[in-house]
Amino acid sequence: MSDTRVVYVERPRNRGCLWGCLIVVLIVAAPLLFAWGYSAWYLYTGFRESPMMRTIVEMTQRDGLAQRVLGAPITVTGLQGNAFSYAPGMGMRDQYVLGVQGSRGFGKLEVRSRTTGGKPVIDSMILTGPDARRYDLLKDAPLPGNSATPPLGDTI
Repeated sequence: MSDTRVVYVERPRNRGCLWGCLIVVLIVAAPLLFAWGYSAWYLYTGFRESPMMRTIVEMTQRDGLAQRVLGAPITVTGLQGNAFSYAPGMGMRDQYVLGVQGSRGFGKLEVRSRTTGGKPVIDSMILTGPDARRYDLLKDAPLPGNSATPPLGDTI
């Protein structure tokens, strides 16, 4: 009998399938991660850079009714919600829900705006005060259904 030895030579592993799958996952996940990161940044700090948002904040800070309801100074505490839509030919529409605070307490400001032909237009600004009453800041009046008129304490 002869001593015949069989020697197996292992090929180095290529891992081609693994790298191919990882690249596909990265290509699919990268835009989602970018969108998530941008959304998180926009909700926490980026909304303050928007020209429309700066206009809304400035209008609210100068509004006499808002100062009577919330007290002065009025500051934006955060963006509680944002809905954005765009349709070709129709323009852009935004809805914001802002947390606002004054010396009398916290409130909520709901804003609807649109941009048509490059011109921004604010359609409505509804302020909910610390007492849960709602006020239309564009018409400078309480909304129907409120049980009382706004408090008329010290005004600036």
